[in-house]
Amino acid sequence: MRIVPQPIAPCTSLIPVTISPDADISLTSIDGSSRPLRDWVTTFHLLLVVVDPYTHESSWIVETAGRILRSFKDADCRGGWMVTGTTEHSKEFLGPWSAEILTFVDPELTFVRGIELENTPAIIHFDQSPQIVGSAEGWNPVEWKEIVSNLADTMSWSKPIVPDTGDPSPYSGVPVLS
Repeated sequence: MRIVPQPIAPCTSLIPVTISPDADISLTSIDGSSRPLRDWVTTFHLLLVVVDPYTHESSWIVETAGRILRSFKDADCRGGWMVTGTTEHSKEFLGPWSAEILTFVDPELTFVRGIELENTPAIIHFDQSPQIVGSAEGWNPVEWKEIVSNLADTMSWSKPIVPDTGDPSPYSGVPVLS
């Protein structure tokens, strides 16, 4: 998990670290339109859940992640899926979630490699800079909760319950295929 520490007091030992992906890296929506990352965060933060439609580990988190993304639907941020597969495989894998929630596809892994993601599933919070404010790879409910709680605080929004009844047990995920 990568969280950008926020100084609590001037003498804190935490050193703020920012991870700035290439703002020109393209995100391609499920309808085929592409825009650079900076265009997706001009007005709103972006919360992405990255899943691999070819692994069981990503399928285990779809309902949980969908619930989390849905909870931010009316907040001043964008929530979406980043699927490391084709449009067809993304629609099949996500089912109705692909129509309800903004969905991006990355069959060549250009975006995923560009942000140096190593494992899926993952959750990533971008601010408007765009910088990665927080990210977690695999399903660790404590880490995911920290990321979505930070986003909720930033948006002055209610925090989704993480973990919730029916959520899977923690697991490390699987490496992104080269």
